[in-house]
Amino acid sequence: KTNCAQFLCLQSRSSSARAFHASFAPMGALGACSVPPERSEAVAAAEVEGGGSSSSTSGTGRVVAASSAARRSRSNSSSSASMQFVAGSVAGAVQVAIWHPLDVLKTRMQVQGLRLGHTPSYNSVRHALIEMARAEGLRGFFQGVAPSIVGSGIGWGLQMPLYTALKRHSSVAFSAGSADQPNMRRDMLCSLLSGCSTNLIVHPIFLIKTRLQLQSASATGCSAPAALHPNPYTGVAHTVASIAREEGARGFYRGLAPSMLLSTHGAVLLVAYDQLKAVCPSTLAASLLAKVFASVSTYPVQVVRSVMQQRPSAGMEPAHSALLPTISSLWISGGPFAFYRGLSVQLIRTVPQAMAFFSFYEIILEQLTNSWELTNSGEPVAIR
Repeated sequence: KTNCAQFLCLQSRSSSARAFHASFAPMGALGACSVPPERSEAVAAAEVEGGGSSSSTSGTGRVVAASSAARRSRSNSSSSASMQFVAGSVAGAVQVAIWHPLDVLKTRMQVQGLRLGHTPSYNSVRHALIEMARAEGLRGFFQGVAPSIVGSGIGWGLQMPLYTALKRHSSVAFSAGSADQPNMRRDMLCSLLSGCSTNLIVHPIFLIKTRLQLQSASATGCSAPAALHPNPYTGVAHTVASIAREEGARGFYRGLAPSMLLSTHGAVLLVAYDQLKAVCPSTLAASLLAKVFASVSTYPVQVVRSVMQQRPSAGMEPAHSALLPTISSLWISGGPFAFYRGLSVQLIRTVPQAMAFFSFYEIILEQLTNSWELTNSGEPVAIR
């Protein structure tokens, strides 16, 4: 019995070895490489880039590179919009929930130059941390967390599949080849379109988040004798009802102009990530560099939006409802530095946030894709 088992094992290994050499034998004296259909494009690209090599080591390197490219291409092409929606929603919701306290701090610092009467006043980030902890406790650092999670989940859940679909359908127009191959003009346009479209849907949710973040938690009945605003928000539902009653439907879209301009942030982020990922295989490194570049280049628009989204004082018209006058007022209040208030907090929050988002997104999407392929093909799929 032992000899029989050993014989069958040797036969199996021999068959596997013959199958491997038949599939991956390098070009040349051994004959043409037999490549499965779904991997032929990636392998061919690797051969061209490597310039060909007769050595076994370089041949193996080309096969590994081609295999990696094939896995990424297969994951993108076979992932349905629903899978990308789930991956984007989960990744977006998780990353904002973890770093929400820093988002509250950043938003309050952004409006200090043109702060309205009922918005807390701080001299510095350190002063803001001390005052929030003293007057509001832990609750103050989680003001607006519910709409933040919902808005980010919906926003990224919609933008990622829309961005991929637009790239796929516009590749022919831009002569860009495969949608998985980076193309600066195509990717920037598709990212802007997907960001603007998504922004129209989630803008009211983020306005509610901003309003709650700018209101001291003590205003809702914790410790302060009374709120500076006579009718403080007590929750998400009350915020929605108050905005509808006091400002009408237009109130939900205050700050829409800078918010649409801020779609450039998502566009720069996604395009920079795609470009960096093409030359840097590390998701963490690519997302870190992309986020720093996108944040610094578009941060002034975020400041303008936060100022415009402040709650109007009781019985008064919004103080900052127009884009250009708000920009002018910010410049008068503090010059160019006024547009970068809270940037340090923003980078501390968003850089690891982006690294977490893209890592979660890539992992979740790949697991969903592999599960789908396994279910439909009945064959195991290798996981990176």
